[in-house]
Amino acid sequence: PNPVSVPEAQALVRELRKAIGQPPEWLANKVEAPGVTVVGIGTDTSIFCLASQLAAKDEFSKADVLEGIENMCGKTDLQLRLMEDTHAAQAQPHNVVPKLVLLYTVMDILRINTVLNKQTNGNGAGIAMTREFWP
Repeated sequence: PNPVSVPEAQALVRELRKAIGQPPEWLANKVEAPGVTVVGIGTDTSIFCLASQLAAKDEFSKADVLEGIENMCGKTDLQLRLMEDTHAAQAQPHNVVPKLVLLYTVMDILRINTVLNKQTNGNGAGIAMTREFWP
C-alpha cells in the first residue's frame, strides 16, 4: 500500500532480480544489437505509458524510470490520484511504484538503456494494428 518508501522499493528490486534471474543469452544479445529499438506497447495505464508520462517523453531511459520511482515513493493514493498528466497514476495509484520497480529491474537485467513507448489499444491487437511495426 502507498506510501511506499525508497527502502521498500529497493527491497522489491532485489526480490524481483532474484525471481527473474538472468535472461537467455539470445535475448540479451538481441536488445544490445546495433539498431535495435525496444518498444513498449499498451494502453494509457500500461507500465510503459506510466514511465513515459512521468518522464514527459515518448522515449525514456532507465535513469528516467529510477527518477520516477524516487519521485513516487512517499506519495499517498490521494496524491497519486491528483497527478495531472499521469493518467496511469490517477487510475491505478496502488500500481505506480510496483510497475516502475518491475520496469526498472527488467531494463537493468537486460541492459536496456531506453524504451520507446507506443500507446496502443490493447497489447496483442495493438501490435497488429500499429503500422510502424510492419514494413
